Amino acid sequence: MQRNTLLLILAAFVLLGGAAIVAQTMTTSTSVSTDDGTRIEAPGATVERDSEKTRIQAPGVDITVPREKNGD
Repeated sequence: MQRNTLLLILAAFVLLGGAAIVAQTMTTSTSVSTDDGTRIEAPGATVERDSEKTRIQAPGVDITVPREKNGD
């Protein structure tokens, strides 16, 4: 009886460990990089750039940065 219990506990740990590894590899994180070296790592992040501004959006975050007048 003790051997069966030990095998059952060991099997449970193996299954839980395998599930944790699968869950960790399946999580998606968004990484956004731009040409000038800006890097953003956040789930659901988006970066929109146009001639007037750069806008960064993520859950709970909305940042708009205007372009400098000298064209940078």
